[in-house]
Amino acid sequence: MDIMSIIPYIIATLIPLVVLYVIFSLDLYQMGTFRNVLVAFLWGIAAFFLARELNGYLYSAQIFTRSEIVRYAAPVGEEVLKALVLIYLVRRANFTYFVDGAIYGFAAGMGFAIFENYEYIGASTVGIGTAIARVISVNLIHASATALVGISLGKSRFSRVWGQLGYTLGGLLLAMFVHGLFNNITDREIPGPILVYSAVIGIAATGIIAFMIFRGLAEQRQWIEEKLGMSDRVTGGEARVVQKLADLGEVLGPLRKQFGDEKAAHVEEFLLLQARLGIKRKTLEKLPDEKMRTAVEKEMTEIREKMEEKRRKVGSYVMLVVRNIFPGESSPLWGMLESRIQQRIDERKAEGSPKVNLFANLSQRIAATPAKPGLVDNRPVEHPLSETDTEG
Repeated sequence: MDIMSIIPYIIATLIPLVVLYVIFSLDLYQMGTFRNVLVAFLWGIAAFFLARELNGYLYSAQIFTRSEIVRYAAPVGEEVLKALVLIYLVRRANFTYFVDGAIYGFAAGMGFAIFENYEYIGASTVGIGTAIARVISVNLIHASATALVGISLGKSRFSRVWGQLGYTLGGLLLAMFVHGLFNNITDREIPGPILVYSAVIGIAATGIIAFMIFRGLAEQRQWIEEKLGMSDRVTGGEARVVQKLADLGEVLGPLRKQFGDEKAAHVEEFLLLQARLGIKRKTLEKLPDEKMRTAVEKEMTEIREKMEEKRRKVGSYVMLVVRNIFPGESSPLWGMLESRIQQRIDERKAEGSPKVNLFANLSQRIAATPAKPGLVDNRPVEHPLSETDTEG
């Protein structure tokens, strides 16, 4: 075997793995674990061999012709087989939202597609161009179709039984349709335009998956903003930094210069743990299944323990610096006090109680009393308290 015959195999392996890495890196909060991605990828490989046996049986038993298998039977059987691992992963406590499902589905599809590439390359003499064409078409379709199932299963977690069934069947049918449409277009005898069409479909499908991942991340950011707070010993300053995880370089750059790489790494892990905790808290609120809720509560406890460990490693002084990286525009404390006071005044008016306004009376007395020389120190305060000084 010469070097030119090996190159298509290298292309058929490396490019899909690079694309998978890019999709995995889109997970800003790193909710999807590498272990689960690996499990999904390996299952995709196993699903390829199962599908090959199934398709071979359908052909040898003369149930379908080759063209019927490619156009109709393969999209159905292959998508069901690839999705089996997602049904397992979606029930685990560390599965959070459809972003995880999209990534795991993409991994399963890529595992399947890489070995399908090997079979195709081994069965015929193909050049580098054809290998690349398969990578940007067939591979992306396999990965994107299974990612659609993962997205549907991720959304199904927050539904009751019938809702879960609807999401699951809907995701599978959509994946089968996309896969079948692609196969019906490419199973023709017009090689030139077909390669272009298939590449466009593959890239477009991957773009849709990336869009859905970004949309899911935006929702998760809202969850963090809504749920992350003092109930988890997360101060306002820390929560503001967590909201800026997309600009992590802005957060870690100054810390790395001032405190070194090790401290910056601890801060990064600490902030990611806080983000995950906020997302888990919202997940707990939305889950209808009591068994899954119990599993998520256990995982939240583990995250809190890891947070406290990281907090100690980061240290009080560094944490103080982190809290001040993105200071709040204003403190809500005085606005809350003013609202409470006004509410109490309105209640007294409604009850017919004597009008008592402590601050108004105090202002009137101060205005009526002439100032005596030497009693008031008009010098400016040298070190006024900032909002972060009042945070726990």
